[in-house]
Amino acid sequence: MIEQPLVDGQLMEETWRAVGAMPDAEIRRRQGLCGKEQEELTGFVLAYTSDLPPEALGVALYTHFVVIEAFRRSRAQFRKLKPTRIENTWKDNFGFINELKAAGYSRAPFELKSELASEPAVVQYVIDALTEDNEDDPVNLSDDDFWRILQVLKTVADCMHSAQRTR
Repeated sequence: MIEQPLVDGQLMEETWRAVGAMPDAEIRRRQGLCGKEQEELTGFVLAYTSDLPPEALGVALYTHFVVIEAFRRSRAQFRKLKPTRIENTWKDNFGFINELKAAGYSRAPFELKSELASEPAVVQYVIDALTEDNEDDPVNLSDDDFWRILQVLKTVADCMHSAQRTR
């Protein structure tokens, strides 16, 4: 049985637009909630992105916040994630990244086939956010930084998907 995604394209778009309009103080308050609600997952994101250049780190953390906010807005209930689940999902996602690279994808906008992700709208948002060509606020990610952030945030999406309480 294939589980339905918790976040569809409409919810993802509504979420990134809402976050973009949030005052900084509200963003900081909700970022604090991320750490309380999923402490291990937030720690994982910080650990695996902390050595990125400042601009790349900023994009990674902002995109992580939007992703978590989308799951929060799904109204699902979540179990706390354990480090072993997060680490195993991270390792599994090496295959995902290597398959994309082998198929010729690069740090350029692309459409992800929905069957490649437990949360296709979330992963597509991450790809779009990392490949966006924003003239007002350009961020130059290296290829390595792009793939690392994508793997980290795909891990977040997969973990949140699997942490849904079913009853």
